[in-house]
Amino acid sequence: MARPRIEVLSRDEVEEIHLRSLNILNRVGVRIEHEEVLNMLRDIGAEVDLNKKIVRIPEHIVREALKRTPPIVRLYHRDGKNYVELYGWSTYFVVGSAAYYYIDWRTGEIRRPMTRDLADVAKLADALPNTHIMSTALVPADIPEIVADRWRMYVVLKRCSKPIDTGAFTIEGVPDAAKLMKAVAGEENVSRKPFMIFAICSSPPLKWSSLTVQNLIDCAKYGIPVHIIPMPQTGGTAPATLAGAVLQANAEFLSGVVIAQFTKPGTPIVYSGSPTVFDQRFATSCTGYIEVGLMSAAFSHLAKFYGVPSASYTMVSDAKTFDQQATLEPAFGALISVLSGINMAIGSGMMLEENGISLLKLVIDDDIAGSALRFAKGIQIDVETLADWLIEEVGPGGLFLKYRHTREWWRKEHFIPKLLDKKTTDTWKKSGSKTLDTVAREFIEKVLKEHSVEPLPPDIEKSLDNAMLEILKKHKVEKVPEI
Repeated sequence: MARPRIEVLSRDEVEEIHLRSLNILNRVGVRIEHEEVLNMLRDIGAEVDLNKKIVRIPEHIVREALKRTPPIVRLYHRDGKNYVELYGWSTYFVVGSAAYYYIDWRTGEIRRPMTRDLADVAKLADALPNTHIMSTALVPADIPEIVADRWRMYVVLKRCSKPIDTGAFTIEGVPDAAKLMKAVAGEENVSRKPFMIFAICSSPPLKWSSLTVQNLIDCAKYGIPVHIIPMPQTGGTAPATLAGAVLQANAEFLSGVVIAQFTKPGTPIVYSGSPTVFDQRFATSCTGYIEVGLMSAAFSHLAKFYGVPSASYTMVSDAKTFDQQATLEPAFGALISVLSGINMAIGSGMMLEENGISLLKLVIDDDIAGSALRFAKGIQIDVETLADWLIEEVGPGGLFLKYRHTREWWRKEHFIPKLLDKKTTDTWKKSGSKTLDTVAREFIEKVLKEHSVEPLPPDIEKSLDNAMLEILKKHKVEKVPEI
């Protein structure tokens, strides 16, 4: 069966970007603000200027790092049984992460989030069938900043059973996260059955901060998967041309692969991206431009060239309120994701140029994701689906409703959305003439009231609580909000 696909780069163009990326790494280099890594790269043959912290990486080192990178990344559910497999052309939809603001689903107010808001996002995501990976979606304002990264992980682990896309804001973030993972899954499963993947963001152009590098090498040492995220901002921190932005981002990704694979060979890595357009009219960094989709598709092509999984922030909207823009932009992003084979389509529920989470957007993004995934399956052609024998039996002017074939295949062939209206006009009026946002609010209220997240076994929950308590005590945090 033919699968619908798009290609924004030819094979020759992918190879040209690759070769030019190698040239940039060898001639220009990258700035790495981490003495241990600078010394490691010098020892393996890179040219290192310790004063300027510039590393020029020769081609053979990049090639060896790519050879060490696994082609498949598995992310497990909290129970260690089910998993998603990041590989090939499969696409999984991911809640947007690390938002500083929350768009209240009852009032529309844009405000700082509380722990209870993060718990609601986690519970809702747990119930959504086309939202496959949860994230540490919000940065709660009711917990001290020094432990906020780990507190987010703890809250999500208590309220969602799905894999988690997360990240650390502190030097201790990854080692402490490993303790939380150990409490839930056991020490041997931190790397064997990981249920977290860490976002590792370079600082464009061509720079790695000391904190990010420490997080990267800690993840490598623990065997925790990472997605390396170049963040080219066209016309700001990257060339205004899409090709130039992709080239720079690719060089940054390859340099991150080198750091990880020479720290620990076999580190699970996803080629990710968070490209934006610097809108010079308003000095905003925008995620909803269609060019973001083009760059994301290009990253996916490059990832397939390197034989590694891919990800990108394709589901984010720049909208400030829940309106038509908030659904239009992720609809484009969802289709681009499945058609270009992006394995992690990140940003469900996310608005405000990656700065806000909306539950209204999250539930509608789930319908958008389901629709896109159905489109990606294409049209199945075989004797049963062609149904020429049935067409002959029904004949001119007949009706197919009464046939068993219709009953069996109607639901198999069609994606049935939860929220999008498909009623007759009269039925819609009789049911209250409800707009999409009204239907979405009712759905959210119902899920938050009725959905039951599979609980952690009591002994594991106690172990998780104790691990978090130890982290809080270490930082002298005595009072925490209720979850």
